[in-house]
Amino acid sequence: GPVIKPCFFHPHKMSQIRDVAKTHQCYCSKECFLRGWHNLPQHMWGSKSDDESSVEPMAEWVEVASTWSYCPSQQDIDRPLRLDVIPLLKDGKESRVGGMSITSGTVIPTPKEARTRRMISNGGTFNAEWLSKQFKVMNWNVLADLYATESVYPYCEKWALSWSWRKHLILKELKSMAADIITLQEVQKDAYDDWFRPQLAEEGYEGVYQCKKRDPIFHRGKYIVEGCATFFKTTRFKRVDKHVVEYDKATQDEVRTMLGEGVPMDDKRLQRYHKGNIALAVILEDLNIKTSHSSQAQGPNGGHVICVVNTHILCDPGSADVKLWQAYLLMQALKQMPIGDMPLLICGDFNSTPESAVYEYLRRGSVRGDHEDLRNDPCGIVKRLNLNHNLSMATAYETCNRREAQYTNYTEDFKGTLDYIWFTPESLAVLAISQVDDEQHLSQETALPSSTRPSDHVSLVATFMFHDSPQESSGGQAGQHGGGGRGSQLPGPLDAAAMSTGSGPGGYHMAGGTHPMVHASSYTGPGSDGMYMAGATAMFAAQYL
Repeated sequence: GPVIKPCFFHPHKMSQIRDVAKTHQCYCSKECFLRGWHNLPQHMWGSKSDDESSVEPMAEWVEVASTWSYCPSQQDIDRPLRLDVIPLLKDGKESRVGGMSITSGTVIPTPKEARTRRMISNGGTFNAEWLSKQFKVMNWNVLADLYATESVYPYCEKWALSWSWRKHLILKELKSMAADIITLQEVQKDAYDDWFRPQLAEEGYEGVYQCKKRDPIFHRGKYIVEGCATFFKTTRFKRVDKHVVEYDKATQDEVRTMLGEGVPMDDKRLQRYHKGNIALAVILEDLNIKTSHSSQAQGPNGGHVICVVNTHILCDPGSADVKLWQAYLLMQALKQMPIGDMPLLICGDFNSTPESAVYEYLRRGSVRGDHEDLRNDPCGIVKRLNLNHNLSMATAYETCNRREAQYTNYTEDFKGTLDYIWFTPESLAVLAISQVDDEQHLSQETALPSSTRPSDHVSLVATFMFHDSPQESSGGQAGQHGGGGRGSQLPGPLDAAAMSTGSGPGGYHMAGGTHPMVHASSYTGPGSDGMYMAGATAMFAAQYL
């Protein structure tokens, strides 16, 4: 069919209106047309010749195939396709009646390659030894197809919401980050079996999956469940064990311990806290790095072991008490797991901002009595809890950047931080984090998801390494020293600096600074994972210093 230009303001949308009187641009709606008519600067106007050159007679439809199926080509971009169905008579001649035509929207380009994201280093000087020791962790709520509806995300084009489009963008981003450990939330069981597991197996990953304990939902002709999936590179890690924390089952046990064995199953307190959320803990052994001290947790083959927890806390904004309860249950469950002093990563979508009681509980090891979230306790359960734990934890982004990512969830209704990569700073050092897109980029198509960003959440990426020897605790309340200041947990003297990093040997990231393998130059080009490598004259960003 004829060329139909995209909207000037929304390049991902097909235009419906062409202004031939003033701006000579195309728009997808009356609102966009009025915005262009009244506000578009004159230097951004098109010309009359643009109108004339873009107009093609509507009769100019060219037959491109007469087959049962057709795959659009580059030449079809910005053009609609029309399927003509022509019935045949018994003698093989075309019937004049009974035929029909179906016209599509304009053909759009294939998904773009994953975006380049700069790594922000937790310090300035890197040791060459660290390049082979570090490992990369990626966390992402990928938005289950079950929840990707037009009613929830009305600003997103229908085709951009479709799983057939989004799954390719998700996979490209996963591949581009080349993480050694990947924790995903909202992974449908069918998507795990049919897409994630086979596709990531080709990239050298092994997966572990756990669905939420909820009744299946009928979706697109079948019953669906979703949950958490953890993947790891088999060249770097080997699975040692797996544990599942069922918050509902733990609730039942905990409430009955707290209130007595006589609490019936239909008690309103149990019903409020029964939401089906889970946590998946996978214990991995490092195949490359052996322990160097007798007090370090050791795997069957003498390598470092690490416990990777992947969880998705309840989303309901009116249930702060349930979120805190689930965080409490997770801490209690970790005490009972056979992990001892094993290095710990807790990744996931916590549906809790940095100001929440959940965040304060995990970060400080306690919650102050006057916290606003404690006021909402309709079942009187939270006030009975001993909200204290001795596990020293910090987040990768706050440790490297002195603050959390500005946005990890960006929709029309909510914009803020809900996702974190928690770690134990006594046994792990965070070396760098991946910069999260700023609001200017996230709002290009109103909000997320969009045609280039397949989830309403932003992925988090951090590189870590095991401490060579146990770190001395500075004493005091666990949460008060967890994570420390910027660079305080690194295994060597570091200057606070934020720099771009690129891909080093084995797909790991290396920073600038004094490393002999980095030449004194500007950006040298994309690394194997699509990220750019900075030279020794590293590009420092003042906002991260």
